[in-house]
Amino acid sequence: MKNLNDKILEKLINILNSPILIYFWSEWCEICKISKNIINDIEIKFKNKIKVIKINIDYNYYITEKFAIKNIPTVIIILNKIIIIKKQGLFDKKFFKKLINNIL
Repeated sequence: MKNLNDKILEKLINILNSPILIYFWSEWCEICKISKNIINDIEIKFKNKIKVIKINIDYNYYITEKFAIKNIPTVIIILNKIIIIKKQGLFDKKFFKKLINNIL
């Protein structure tokens, strides 16, 4: 999302009772190209159960700073306004599916 600003994200975090998965990425990141498919799979598998938000760091500097994103890809899962996990780098789809199932 190019036009997602910090106010919209903050509002989503405050109003949603379901888990939110925030995926920080960029088009120039080679690992992001691999992990983006994993995120898309998770988004499809957990449709209506978890909100997936993809944030391109090149267009969302404030949000990237707010969440202290130093490396990409990074995934953050938030539940009830609390960060449950923050994971950087290439990740395993099975790990996230298991984690999300445990949260749900």
